[in-house]
Amino acid sequence: MSLPVPPGGPWKSARAPRHSIHPIPLPLFEALEAGDLERASSIAPSSLPALTTFLVSEANRGLWGRRLALVAGDAEHLPWLSRLVVYEPERDLEVETSHIKRPEAVLVGRIGFHGKPNEHGMVEVGYEIDPQQRRSGHAKAAMRIMVDVARLIPGVNVLRASVVPEYWISRRVVESEGLRKVGTEVSSRHGLQDVFEIDVSN
Repeated sequence: MSLPVPPGGPWKSARAPRHSIHPIPLPLFEALEAGDLERASSIAPSSLPALTTFLVSEANRGLWGRRLALVAGDAEHLPWLSRLVVYEPERDLEVETSHIKRPEAVLVGRIGFHGKPNEHGMVEVGYEIDPQQRRSGHAKAAMRIMVDVARLIPGVNVLRASVVPEYWISRRVVESEGLRKVGTEVSSRHGLQDVFEIDVSN
């Protein structure tokens, strides 16, 4: 059986019209992992807004490194991995004039699958919203897109999310999209986590 392939280009959903989820090309992964924001900005696709220091935090640099190691072992993981969440504020045409600058798109976080589907067609989603952009609905919007994209991919049957029990906001985000707790697991990095899943088979 051939491996499912996720849609190319930015991912969007009618349920989150002001948000889009953009792929990270391999050279951009490498620049972010190196902490070189200047180089990353110079090679970023033109569809992306300005990159921010959030992307080169110590935690995110560690994530980029783990994702690069995964791709080095199996290049089929790349299209499934972390993407950048972009928010485009709604324009107010009644007040917008040549003297008032239109709201610009903003990079608000990252989200993606942990890798390609396993033998059961399960993919796991993980995300982080820039601390400066939290409490604005961006996580829920990004999760809506991920659920809708997962449902579009033939061969993907289950979407999973693992949440540290104390992270009640993340729990509310995944539960808002219909994921339900199915058990627990112990992560070498995060310790005890609650496991949530939803059937996305079509």
